[in-house]
Amino acid sequence: MRQFNYVILAMLWLSLGASAIASEQPILDVSVGWSKPPYVIEQDDSGFEIELVKAIFNQLGYQLKFIYVPFARSPYLLNQGETDLAMTINPRMDIKKQQLSIPYISYHNVAISLKERHLTINVIADLANYSVVAFQNAKVVLGYEYGRAVKQSLFYQELPDQAHQVEMLLKGRTDVVVMDINIFNYLSRAYSNQNQMDKVNVHTLFPVSKYQLGFKNSALKDLFNEKLNIYKGSDAYQQLLKKYEFYQVESHNQP
Repeated sequence: MRQFNYVILAMLWLSLGASAIASEQPILDVSVGWSKPPYVIEQDDSGFEIELVKAIFNQLGYQLKFIYVPFARSPYLLNQGETDLAMTINPRMDIKKQQLSIPYISYHNVAISLKERHLTINVIADLANYSVVAFQNAKVVLGYEYGRAVKQSLFYQELPDQAHQVEMLLKGRTDVVVMDINIFNYLSRAYSNQNQMDKVNVHTLFPVSKYQLGFKNSALKDLFNEKLNIYKGSDAYQQLLKKYEFYQVESHNQP
């Protein structure tokens, strides 16, 4: 009888183990650019953009494995079939239109100055009157008019370390920084341990940049699009915005 009980117990454990394996979510490999807080924080797979995508795929029954690479390499890995998804993709990149989701995230590059300086910056050409520190490759990303303006500026520099941009502005070492508004908001809080947005003017000179998710599987793309629209209307999405203290730039436009 005791031997029979051991057999039954062993069969039960095997059954539970098989059920656990069967219930595990499949894993998708995702290529994503290196850390760009608050959107992407590589150290612990967090950040607004990462957590948004994870939440939606969790609802679809998938886990995600993030592969951090230089920004330009992300679409290449997808095209080579080495990843299932590629994050932060725009239509100018070499990915077929049918592989792209609807836009899921927006970045907004702006010019930022200290209020105490009382600078007049209403159009891109006004940047020629001031010293400007921008993100790396800003002259490529922001176009001809911007490039022409900063060529005439008192001082112009592009930095790969955006935390240094924030430091230069807050210490008065440059008149203007050009960067994504939420990156500035996040890094300025980290630098000073307090909200800096009431001390700066936000000059909305550039259009919003919308980004899409690249898919190897078009059927999965359609499911993502459907869930994305639902998620953006949910309380969970509002909580995510609140968690990362996203700045509503539209209500702070300069005249």
